[in-house]
Amino acid sequence: FDGQIHDIMKVTDIVKAVVDRLEQRNGFKLEQAAIAAAGRALITERAHFEMEIDVTKEIDKVLTDNVEMQAIQVAQKKLAEDTTLTSSYYCVGYSIIQHFLDQNMILNPIGHRGKVIGVDIIATFLPHIVVDSLYAVIQKAGLEVMNLTLEPIAAMNVAIPKNLRLLNLALVDVGAGTSDIAISKEGSVVSYGMVGLAGDEITER
Repeated sequence: FDGQIHDIMKVTDIVKAVVDRLEQRNGFKLEQAAIAAAGRALITERAHFEMEIDVTKEIDKVLTDNVEMQAIQVAQKKLAEDTTLTSSYYCVGYSIIQHFLDQNMILNPIGHRGKVIGVDIIATFLPHIVVDSLYAVIQKAGLEVMNLTLEPIAAMNVAIPKNLRLLNLALVDVGAGTSDIAISKEGSVVSYGMVGLAGDEITER
């Protein structure tokens, strides 16, 4: 209900049935699955991280990945300090709002040189129970989880290319139990949200 698995075995049976049909149709065995999680109980945190770097060396993807991971840790620390939360949360995806090089905004720092590299991100978190139940279903269906993201992140990557994110757009992914929302502005995704009203209510009406 509303993006939350309540009966793991029943959902597993459905997933197995779908996998069997896909295998028969396509003529090969499926071994991995990617999960796009619904945004029920979604929490987002914006975070900034910057660090000094060697000005004589070109910036590579390893370095930018490291800076992004450090920013996620900053977001996780902010979340951990929220005393109103009653359950533990898992990071299910993030979007880069802006890269910085020597305090100036830059689209892509890879290949450049500088003294200080930084990044602003928006990280998305779901309760562990939501994520754990998704993993349990996939594993019980005999598949391996290859990656996990959030539904609006997946939908944004499919429907709105980066050049269109310069416009102020709202993407609304109306699913069965939740409608997931992503907002783009000035080339970046700046906000995510979820409404617990979607296709099942439409069908019932």
